[in-house]
Amino acid sequence: MEKPFEGRSVHYLASDEVSPNEIATVLGEAIGMPNLKWQAIPREQMLQQMLDAGMNKWIANGLVEMQAAQQNGSLYEDYYRNKPALGKVKLADFAKEFALTYHNKSNQS
Repeated sequence: MEKPFEGRSVHYLASDEVSPNEIATVLGEAIGMPNLKWQAIPREQMLQQMLDAGMNKWIANGLVEMQAAQQNGSLYEDYYRNKPALGKVKLADFAKEFALTYHNKSNQS
């Protein structure tokens, strides 16, 4: 990702554009947890939790940087300049399939 993009092109694929709060609400309702919430945690806490779980420090720092870019909007700048036509499968459609898998896994344990 850090190499120049000369001679390369990027093609975005997207079916829906929703916020993290909307994702939590839709998925929570689909699995019977209507009060499910998205909770942002401070960068330092996120980094420490990943390190405590044994994640490589370089990768953990990269993920923290990516989340910061998501929060400040810079991660999406190129996407919005080159926004694709949205596909047909929406979050609500995915939530139905997710709920089936979630409940099947829950019943197996």
